[in-house]
Amino acid sequence: MRSYSGLWILLVAAAVLELTACVQYFYSRAGIKAEAMQRAESELKKAELQINVVAAQVETSLKIMTLMAERNLAHPDSMLSISRMIVERTPYMKGAAIAMREGYYESEGKWFEAYSHEQMTGDKSTVVSRRIGSAEHDYFQSEWYRNGLEIDSCWWCEPYYDDEGAKEMLVSCSMPIKDRSGEIVGVALADVSLAELQRLSAYLQIYPDSYYSIKSGMGIDIVTPPDTVAGRKYHIFTEDIDATGWKMEIIIPDDVIFAELNKVGFVVTIMMIIGLALLIFIMYHSAKDILNLIKINSQNERIEGELNIARNIQMAMLPKVFPPYNDRQDLNIYGMVLPAKEVGGDLYDFYIRDNKLLVCIGDVSGKGVPASLVMAVTRSLFRTISFNDNDAASIVSKMNDAMAEMNEQNMFVTLFLGVLNLNDGRMEYCNAGHNAPILYSDGKASEIAVKANLPLGILSGFAFESQTTTLNSKDTLFLYTDGLSEAENSGKLQFGTERVLNAIEQWGVGKDAKQEIESMETVVKQFAGDAEQSDDLTMVSIHYLPENQKKLESKLITERYSLVMRNDIQQIPTLSEWVESLGVPDALNMTINLALEEAVSNVMLYAYPDSDSGRVLVEAEKKAESITFTITDSGIAFDPTKISEPDINLPAEERQIGGLGIHLVKQIMDEVKYERKDGKNILTLVKNL
Repeated sequence: MRSYSGLWILLVAAAVLELTACVQYFYSRAGIKAEAMQRAESELKKAELQINVVAAQVETSLKIMTLMAERNLAHPDSMLSISRMIVERTPYMKGAAIAMREGYYESEGKWFEAYSHEQMTGDKSTVVSRRIGSAEHDYFQSEWYRNGLEIDSCWWCEPYYDDEGAKEMLVSCSMPIKDRSGEIVGVALADVSLAELQRLSAYLQIYPDSYYSIKSGMGIDIVTPPDTVAGRKYHIFTEDIDATGWKMEIIIPDDVIFAELNKVGFVVTIMMIIGLALLIFIMYHSAKDILNLIKINSQNERIEGELNIARNIQMAMLPKVFPPYNDRQDLNIYGMVLPAKEVGGDLYDFYIRDNKLLVCIGDVSGKGVPASLVMAVTRSLFRTISFNDNDAASIVSKMNDAMAEMNEQNMFVTLFLGVLNLNDGRMEYCNAGHNAPILYSDGKASEIAVKANLPLGILSGFAFESQTTTLNSKDTLFLYTDGLSEAENSGKLQFGTERVLNAIEQWGVGKDAKQEIESMETVVKQFAGDAEQSDDLTMVSIHYLPENQKKLESKLITERYSLVMRNDIQQIPTLSEWVESLGVPDALNMTINLALEEAVSNVMLYAYPDSDSGRVLVEAEKKAESITFTITDSGIAFDPTKISEPDINLPAEERQIGGLGIHLVKQIMDEVKYERKDGKNILTLVKNL
């Protein structure tokens, strides 16, 4: 009986053990499946956000290119440079095109497509610009062109192979170009490489044997998955990309998801045979711990991934290219943000419009993700509102009203906004509860006077007041948030405004804006020591250097001269005196004078018959590299450049009369051009110096 009892005990124990093993197996399977689902969904969300960011960057750049093209419709030669600039300044954009309607530019023919695209030469990326519209490349038949004419917004086309421009698979976004009357005259296009999208989303292969794919709205593969195996079970996770209408999928075989579980099951079975009672206890609690750990790790990975994406997006919104204006010598600017957490609430931004520098710096109340969202809204409002407004108080008031309407969380933003006239150094500014900027002039640092306006978002309709000050040559304006003045050391002592002023006065002369910011960062970190950073820290340094711009402009000065003569050959000697006054090199003086005399004499002889009287206007435009003469008269139409070339090899008595003078002019000058415009003859002569 005892044997049977023991057997029954073993059987019951074995049954309990088997039941426990089954329960543990199914719990583990459910947990692993949930973890795979959460991981796939997290990675899909991350990829969707990244692709949306890329799409938003491309669409924003496309809108800017469209606006620039619309403003320069009268200058077809500028379209290549516009498309080239957009490609150079937009990440992930493979190419950009400006394609005009058939025959829009009569002088350019039926097709006009200015196209720039990124091209790899070895390890170096360059942007190539050229005209590609032709009978062989008839863009009028392209899907992107036809839809660009019909859809009054950014439109993403289906993937296609570009055999003329980038010569690879692309997906493109297009939008119409309109003239001032609102008529559609062309289409602007931005290309994104499918290879780049595949590289961008490659991390979606979250398991060694899993697959991922991206399909267009029409179901065409943008990233093509491999063929699945018949009879093999798969889990498919899907996410829609709102910005483009695409769909992403992660495809994971069941046996890949549960491979480790099957191995663990075998080991657990052996262990259960060895120690039934102990194994039941251990496996039960282990299963619970594993499931909790998987859940916690999955949540932590998802949160960390989302915070990293948010930080990258936030930093991408701030100026990050320094020096920002290589073509300007009157400004030296540098700025930096050091968030206390993964994301922060500090912001700064600046840009130049109408030779005015519009700059702002702000600090959002609170920390973390909520503050970063308010920061993004504040920066967008600054760009949008200030684009058509130069009044500092007006800009701040409009930003405040917009933020107050949406401020359900009772958050606010301290902000300083300045509009610096780069012509005379006069700055109009408005302060909304922010730290007073510091002016560094003649070796002395002092806070500029600011009025006590409210921060943004507290009270709609508040009447903000602006102030003015003037920056002299070589002055520095230093903007900062309270993360600098309120930085604490291990003894809870704050850095303070006085230390900020003293640190600035130690800058001396010769440093640029970046060196000054780095110097201030070093000083405050030395003060804080091992103390943890408790607040976001933002600093911006602006050097005003108008004399550098004047030196640059002085190199580009063009001198202009003019001489008015009657239709009288007797006045030709005055032409020689006038040429001598232009200050051309002595070696060219005689030949230039000879060419001008021949040209003006031709005008007097042929444009004005003997019975007519009139005037001849001679203008000179002198540059460092050349001098251009323009001879204008209102006589009868006469194109001297069409006179047949004389045969100078014939004897003088056999030559035809005429033509020798203009032949001499062509030999002396580097360029001779004639046009008839507004009832006037215009002859242009160019001589390189």
